[in-house]
Amino acid sequence: MHKQTNTGFTLIELLVVVLIVGILTAVALPQYTTAVEKSRSAEALTLMDAISNSAQRHRLQKDVWPGGFAYLDVEIPKINNNTYGGKNFKMTMGPMTTADGNKFIIVAERRDLSAAQGKYALKTILTEANDGTITILRKCGTNTSTTSEDNDLASEDSPSTKYCSAITGNKNNNF
Repeated sequence: MHKQTNTGFTLIELLVVVLIVGILTAVALPQYTTAVEKSRSAEALTLMDAISNSAQRHRLQKDVWPGGFAYLDVEIPKINNNTYGGKNFKMTMGPMTTADGNKFIIVAERRDLSAAQGKYALKTILTEANDGTITILRKCGTNTSTTSEDNDLASEDSPSTKYCSAITGNKNNNF
């Protein structure tokens, strides 16, 4: 007589495995999404560096900030006829005069994201002091205006705040 052996998994064992996979997915997916968004921001930061350097050269040569992308000595990719940027970001720029100096703001607005998904913008703010020195400040937030250097953010738990914190590496979203 031969003994019959049962091979396979019990229902409890399968449920435990499904539960473990579900927990790992719930923990890993937000981290993955944030990491992907951080890597996408590299495109915007590279474009912003090129625009910033070109705008500074234009300012030194002509004594005015550039009036548009056509005045830059670098080629910025076009999304369509009047919109510049890359695959993930739309670029805008403009001068701003304030009491503490002459400023030029470059904005990289994240494309194809809704507010619920965490739409955000990166800003590079060039400030020329009275002595001619130019300082650079970068910010991340939801404000996409080139007439304001504010970096408004929603609550600490919002996706845009999490993306900005990951991109800048700190909670105040300046870098």
